[in-house]
Amino acid sequence: MYTSYFGLEEKPFSIAPNPDYLFMSDRHREALNHLTYGLGDTGGFVLLTGEVGTGKTTLSRHLMENLPENTQAAFILNPTLSSQELLATLCDELKIRYRKTGATLKTLTDKIQQKLLKNHSDDTNTLLIIDEAQHLQPEVLEQLRLLTNLETNTKKLLQVILIGQPELQQLLQRRDLRQLAQRITARYHLLPLNKQEVEQYLKHRLSVAKCFRNIFDKSAVNAIHKTCKGIPRLMNLLAERSLINAYNSNNAVVNRKIVLQAAYDALGDEFQVKPWWQNTWAKVGALVTTLSLVLAVGVWWGTYQAYNIGADAKVSRVAINQVDTIAEQEQLAVQEETAVVAEKSVQAGSDTSNDTSSGTNLPISAVDKTIQAKVIEANVENDLMATPLVKVAKNSTVITDDKDEAKNQDIASESRLADSKIIAPTTAERSEPKPKNVTGENFVVKAEAGVSDALLASFQSAIEQTKQSENARENVATDTSELLPLTQMPTWVQDGVPSLAFEMHLYASDGKGWIRVNGRDRYEGDYISRELLLNEILPQQVILSFRGEKFTMSALSSWN
Repeated sequence: MYTSYFGLEEKPFSIAPNPDYLFMSDRHREALNHLTYGLGDTGGFVLLTGEVGTGKTTLSRHLMENLPENTQAAFILNPTLSSQELLATLCDELKIRYRKTGATLKTLTDKIQQKLLKNHSDDTNTLLIIDEAQHLQPEVLEQLRLLTNLETNTKKLLQVILIGQPELQQLLQRRDLRQLAQRITARYHLLPLNKQEVEQYLKHRLSVAKCFRNIFDKSAVNAIHKTCKGIPRLMNLLAERSLINAYNSNNAVVNRKIVLQAAYDALGDEFQVKPWWQNTWAKVGALVTTLSLVLAVGVWWGTYQAYNIGADAKVSRVAINQVDTIAEQEQLAVQEETAVVAEKSVQAGSDTSNDTSSGTNLPISAVDKTIQAKVIEANVENDLMATPLVKVAKNSTVITDDKDEAKNQDIASESRLADSKIIAPTTAERSEPKPKNVTGENFVVKAEAGVSDALLASFQSAIEQTKQSENARENVATDTSELLPLTQMPTWVQDGVPSLAFEMHLYASDGKGWIRVNGRDRYEGDYISRELLLNEILPQQVILSFRGEKFTMSALSSWN
């Protein structure tokens, strides 16, 4: 149909395992070398695995066509057989005559062994290739292992090549198949093709079909690689359908659009072409644009708010300056008024003194008493605010009851006047350095006039709680009983700690003890692994830390 349109002699992208179309990439060439190694004198088992459609069967067909003349091969495509059926199939492939009815495992095994000995005497190698070997039952694999027990001093008489999907590797990890796994002399896992090899693969297939021009352009090759992930069978399906679509649309070259439509036609709805706004890159671009807009709005709003706050603060400072100016003017007015009143009082006092005898003192007016009281009180308050309170003053007063507030205020005024020298520290006291931590000082609480019993009890309770907290911190610093064992630590700590085996434990009080862990001697402060630190060695346990988390482990224990 389309072969003549593109000048092809035959369909180049058939999914049949035709060895003529085998593309020998670096991976396929290396896999073939591993299979050829199984034909050597050592014998045993050879394992070839790979994902579905990577070309394992085509590679095995190529191997069968290029076998040496002195090799007799048996090829089994359907391994979903029992042990007896597999031996019967092997006899059929090796052309061994046996009785079809009543054949037992022993009969078939004896026939196969006789054939292997005869081939060895004729200098002929015997090869068994099993495709889709991941479907073999464990007992069938064990029967194959028993067949390979027939051997000479230098080689095994039966060589087996197992070809299968990655599940075959998991099957051979079973414990009951460990003997067979140890007899595998060569292993290889066939990987898909990379982007450069995809282009070479398409050209190789077209050249085998006698077409030497580029039918697939660069965008088509990229689309095929991205869609098929380098798997040859999927590339054959997609390339075949692309050629059909190009023929139907009268296009001499296959481009990306044709490949994407062919992917939907050949591979199903999973590869349906989506509008550009439904693509992942479009969604990511929309998300990034939205986040950028939100960030820009946030920055603008923050700048706007900062400007408003600065303007409000400037207005507030102006208002405060105006209030301070008004207060200063009012204070000056009061001072002037007070000075006028004082001057009038002095003049009145001098006039009165003329009418009295000398040596007689007249009482001070009410205004003078008020002025003196305010001045004294202001001086005392300034001294109290400027001087730090370093110790409880004698006869200090604390207001403890709302009912006695007026009484306590009078007592406080008298106490400030009487004990201002006690409250203010002397020059010697100011020059003495003050300790940074006063928690350990022994404070003594004494009853004083005007101080309630409840307040004294509160002071005493606070001092005792402070001492208890300090003692608790010192005890915690040296107490290791709060540390949890490794089995009670979080899961991320348990998963991160490597396997440990404590074989010897020597404790020394001077910190020079040592332990033997994982066959090596370790001392305090050594790193057992990259992030596992040995902090301390105790008589019956050790303290370890992993990424800052401390825990304990018993001496002579192990961790897996």
